Amino acid sequence: MKIQFRTLGFAAAFLTALYAFSGCNEATVLGKELIPGSDKVVVKDTTINNLITSNIARVDSSIRTGNSYYQGVLGSITNDPIFGKSHGFLYTQVSLPKADFTFEGTGWVLDSVVLYVGCDTVWYGENAPLNVKVYRMNEPNFKIDTAYMYNAPRSYDLSKEIGNTTVNPVYPKDSLSIYGVKYAPQLRIPLKASFGQELLQQRADGAFKNDSSFRDWLKGLAIVPDTTNGRTMLYTNLNSGSTRVTVYYKNSEKDSLMANFTFDPYSSAHANYFARNYTGKEVAGLINTANPLGDNVVYIQEAPGIYTNITIPNLEDVPNAVINKAEVVITEINSGSAGLDNIFTEPSRLMLRRYLTHDSLSFLFDYGNPSSPDPGFGGNKIVISDLGPYKVVQYKFNIARHLQLAQQKKIENSVLKLEGWSSRMIDLPRLKAGGGSATPPANVKLRIIYTEL
Repeated sequence: MKIQFRTLGFAAAFLTALYAFSGCNEATVLGKELIPGSDKVVVKDTTINNLITSNIARVDSSIRTGNSYYQGVLGSITNDPIFGKSHGFLYTQVSLPKADFTFEGTGWVLDSVVLYVGCDTVWYGENAPLNVKVYRMNEPNFKIDTAYMYNAPRSYDLSKEIGNTTVNPVYPKDSLSIYGVKYAPQLRIPLKASFGQELLQQRADGAFKNDSSFRDWLKGLAIVPDTTNGRTMLYTNLNSGSTRVTVYYKNSEKDSLMANFTFDPYSSAHANYFARNYTGKEVAGLINTANPLGDNVVYIQEAPGIYTNITIPNLEDVPNAVINKAEVVITEINSGSAGLDNIFTEPSRLMLRRYLTHDSLSFLFDYGNPSSPDPGFGGNKIVISDLGPYKVVQYKFNIARHLQLAQQKKIENSVLKLEGWSSRMIDLPRLKAGGGSATPPANVKLRIIYTEL
């Protein structure tokens, strides 16, 4: 297929910044602020509509949980008709109030025991109740200094359920006041009285001697969501200062006593298990297809999830030229209320990187210094239509420098990776968009404006 061109007027040369790799001496490359001095400049505008897009779902070995990363997800989404199911399990240890700990006084009587979990006041999916159960873990060698793969569940004992309740998403105003002390919004999970009684029976010369002996007795807590009927994913933060097991009790002399077994960021092991299941859903037939012509629909999930590889064909048809502008455009296909797109929202940002090898990636030259990226690179969500449930968003990337270097064969015209881009290690937003072979204008496209030399 040959690329079709159309010629623009000379004035367009001044309206379009000449955007090429700066600092080179070759006659075929101009600095991005320069334009030719001749009155015979010919600027052309073309759109490549046959980009090859391939949806990929595979384990992301770069995503680890635990160690010094304290954010996680807890919950289940089982009602997404396009992308299927997602589940997040949370595992954590807590620490003794102090070494050689004992409850105050004598004659202890349990009031209640509660697990509190630090939680963000945002969530993904519906504002819906979530059933969770808490189990005692039996994970061998559950350690703070280990970074755990997100796709490997940790071990817990189904016969040792110590909590079963329903929680709701946390609002910013959902602060707690306990015995006159205010606490930030957090999840509150009542635990069974039998577990509280077990805690009251421990002694300073046994499980309460130190954290090591305590964790021999209580290896950790597994917080497990209902995986059969869920509509909400919560964002947790174990190191928010709120995560703890609190025993409320009284003794022979005082009421309203409590003991806090808190999460210690330096010694409490923790992990997050996250699973996707696409079986029977729309996306299932369009991932890992290995179709040489690509997929006509693009599916993107925040990591870990589905991403899309993009191949730019026919680059050799672009003549010797200064590439003034090269813009990749991704346009959402909105499924409306049938696809629950009003509930399961799009990523606020996408990222486009290039493959150096099969599994090694690099930022594009247009992205700039990763520590201070060029805001002109793009990738942010733009709403282009908002008609009730049929909101349509678009993402644009400016890749003129990358394309100029590839066109000059200074770098390979390598496959590009399009992915969701979040500050969270695990996140949920998702996008359905037109693929390279979709019908314009919904297709992924590359618009190039260049000056012939």
